[in-house]
Amino acid sequence: MSSQVLRELAGLIEVTSGFVIRESGFVALGSYAEERAHDLDLAGLDGYLEELRRHPESAEWRRLLSRITIKESYLFRGQAQLEILRSTVIPELVKHACDHRLRVWCAGCARGEEAATLAMVFADHPALVDKSWEILATDVDDAALAEARLGRYGRRAVARVSPEHMDRFFVESGGQYELDRELLACIRYQHLNLVDGISHLAAGSFDLIFLRNVLIYFRTKVQRSVIAGVERTLAHSGFLFLGPSESLLHLGCNLEAHDLGSCFCYRLPGAIETPKKKKYDWRGLKGDRPGVAHTVVRRPELPSSGDESGLTLEGRLDRVIAAFESDGAAGALALIGDLRKDYPESAVLHALEAVARERTGDLDAAVFGYRAALYLAPEISEIRFLLARALQALGRTRGAIREYRAVLTGLGPASEDVASVLGRLDLPMPDRMIEISREELHELESESQN
Repeated sequence: MSSQVLRELAGLIEVTSGFVIRESGFVALGSYAEERAHDLDLAGLDGYLEELRRHPESAEWRRLLSRITIKESYLFRGQAQLEILRSTVIPELVKHACDHRLRVWCAGCARGEEAATLAMVFADHPALVDKSWEILATDVDDAALAEARLGRYGRRAVARVSPEHMDRFFVESGGQYELDRELLACIRYQHLNLVDGISHLAAGSFDLIFLRNVLIYFRTKVQRSVIAGVERTLAHSGFLFLGPSESLLHLGCNLEAHDLGSCFCYRLPGAIETPKKKKYDWRGLKGDRPGVAHTVVRRPELPSSGDESGLTLEGRLDRVIAAFESDGAAGALALIGDLRKDYPESAVLHALEAVARERTGDLDAAVFGYRAALYLAPEISEIRFLLARALQALGRTRGAIREYRAVLTGLGPASEDVASVLGRLDLPMPDRMIEISREELHELESESQN
């Protein structure tokens, strides 16, 4: 099996669909490609690759994309976002909707579990009793779309559906659970390749967009292109939700992150008035812990420190750490401004900026930075500890508990970069982080039970 031909095939798939095939998946891709080459009477991998190049709109492309995309899901996935949808998002959408029909876009819908979930949430909401709404559900996989249009789900897919919703919206038939036909009719399923198909959607037409766990399959350049298209289709007062571990921070788009308490969403600038922020003591974990209902989390503009083009990333990070020691957080932020432009995907850099924001009293920006760092490097539990502490200081108890638990289950030896940072910033070392996490988790869980 030619590794060069496999690289070319993976590259062609990425250019055509945006999906990135890692080297760890080359063996499976090669086996499938050879099988299809045999079935189509083509000359092995080379023949299959040439067939795809010559016929970019063929049924074989649809078949291949169906094979490589992941479609495992279940209904009512992502409870935090669904609760916010019920309590906050739908009432606000209704307020701004006036007389127009609410439009929802579920991108990367696979077999329809997410679209069906959203349909049940909308059908069940008292604010929508007299309102009309519709859901557009799109995917690049025609086979998955065909299954989605049937509205039939297995036992595993409906395991998290409440008994009330099961009685109201499903009928069991032959071991499958069929979605109510009237509710299914509110969902329009359509083939769409996000890499080049968003331009066909009307501008500003969707009040709510779910793009959950889709961007993770694309490289940064394609992510920027997709988000630019999504931004164009989002209504002025609309909401965009990504997967819980996804972020737009590294893409530099116009959309603003909104902290809804238990999760983030993204909105166009000016969608709501921005409340004035309060300043807090970065070390203070006790006392008043105000909650966050709907806060715009903007990326602050950072000052420039002059030309550093002759230094490596490591050398410039050393200057930032030295600035913490000599000039404090404000001095460090001046250096971070240039670094962020040149290294937008450095997890350590985002963590450093978050520490500086926290020390200047801007905890909202600190939380945003820590989450950006974890998006880029989720394995660094030291950063997760700092996020837990910032959430706790903001009074966001549930989030702090979740992150402290993650620290206790996942904190191991610090990476070399993180260890060098922590050793010079007057922050707890890993052993002490574990102790603090245990103590704070015990206290928070006790408070939440009272």
